[in-house]
Amino acid sequence: MKRFTQEKLSRLGAGFASALIATVVLFAAPAIGETPSAPDQDAVLTEAIALAEEGELDAAHALFAQLAGAGNAEAMYHLGAIHHSGARGSENLPAAVYWYEKAAEAGVPEAQLALGSLYFKGKGVPKDLAKALELFAAAAEAGLLAAQYNLAMMHAAGLAHSKEYGAEEDKPRAYKWFTVVLARLDAEDSGERAVVEESLTFLKEEMTAEEIAEGKAMAKAWLSAHPVAGAAGEGTE
Repeated sequence: MKRFTQEKLSRLGAGFASALIATVVLFAAPAIGETPSAPDQDAVLTEAIALAEEGELDAAHALFAQLAGAGNAEAMYHLGAIHHSGARGSENLPAAVYWYEKAAEAGVPEAQLALGSLYFKGKGVPKDLAKALELFAAAAEAGLLAAQYNLAMMHAAGLAHSKEYGAEEDKPRAYKWFTVVLARLDAEDSGERAVVEESLTFLKEEMTAEEIAEGKAMAKAWLSAHPVAGAAGEGTE
């Protein structure tokens, strides 16, 4: 009987591909200066992201910090990513966790995924797989593809390893999320599709017909409730 191996489970945390912008060594306080008004914050955030993508990391950091200090949750996430990635020196995990937590609490799915990955690995925070599962679930429900895959893998790991990986056995729920991911992947994402299809094949060999039917129904319900997210097709066959 095939099982989810440690190698497959090691894909957790990273999801398919996660890009963190940059990092700074010190935990910087919000930059002192004029705080943009609410209508201007989107424009400033767009400018900060563009600066980061162009490698102007000092200027990007200053804008992200200014916006984060004003309560902008998206900027909090990007500021956490700056501290996390190490592009300008060593990563600053306490600062990354601080800003990820604030952004995750405000409902930013990318922050929930990033923070969940840290809890899954026990990196910068005590290892807490139940917390990782909770954060991945929140990001998955918000439609973040990598979180949906990670959540599926955690439920599948619950099947293979009981509570060791933080999830109770839940084969239908794992089937649901693998199916949702497949429905949402573009046709050209052949590498990612192959990974998910292989995982779903292993899972189905462990499932009864009733469990598969339950998983299909849950996937169809989620995709029906998220028509934009599920535009690539239901994928419930």
